[in-house]
Amino acid sequence: MISLMICSRDPAKFSAVSAMYRAALAGAEWEMIHIPDARSLAEGYNRAIARSRGELLIFSHDDIEVLSPDFPGRLARHLSRFDLIGVAGTDLLIHPHWAAADSRHCYGQIAYPTADGKFDVNIIGAPDRAVGGIQALDGCFMAARRQVIERIAFDAVNFDGFHLYDLDFSFQAYHAGFKLAVVNDINLLHQSGGDYGAEWARYAERFAKSWRLPPALTPREFDCPSITVRSKAEALKVMTPVHWGAEA
Repeated sequence: MISLMICSRDPAKFSAVSAMYRAALAGAEWEMIHIPDARSLAEGYNRAIARSRGELLIFSHDDIEVLSPDFPGRLARHLSRFDLIGVAGTDLLIHPHWAAADSRHCYGQIAYPTADGKFDVNIIGAPDRAVGGIQALDGCFMAARRQVIERIAFDAVNFDGFHLYDLDFSFQAYHAGFKLAVVNDINLLHQSGGDYGAEWARYAERFAKSWRLPPALTPREFDCPSITVRSKAEALKVMTPVHWGAEA
């Protein structure tokens, strides 16, 4: 069974993402756990985990749309090889902003809507359908095998807001010896690009102190390629390069 966990205070967003997942998970055995009053994403996800019954667990933002076909099949295939997966992340974490190590160490691809009705496809790094050896993941979408959450939890004490909970959780999993991966063939449309303002900076300082990241390492300027397309179908085509070949 798949346990889908969503923390959402916005009825309209929750209604839309619920309908999307009902379509994407059609034919699979799954349950949805909605936390409408999370004090933080870490606290909300921990509460959802306590209620979950599935062997595969999805942690999802409420403003995404899965574009990929055969979503349950892809999810199961990746989680048969890896313990924790996401759609963006790094194999070298040097800074609370996971993309700071530069493009050689960052992977993933996500589409974003534009003001004129088109879509920008950000290709961070997609050499293969899945990239292993990952240290930390972005939290817009993560999925895990139950054995991960049986050993580690989201830190709701240090990350009592809505930033850095994802990096901390995935970095915990990496240090616990679990196998992490960025999966490039689970393709998402994300309505928001993230907020890296003062509130993010406060939690970033907590993260750096908690994990004792080397202060001498400074983030590099990161600018991933972006391709503008006219439709979701075209976005999916761009995010499925020919060199991958057929699915395994």
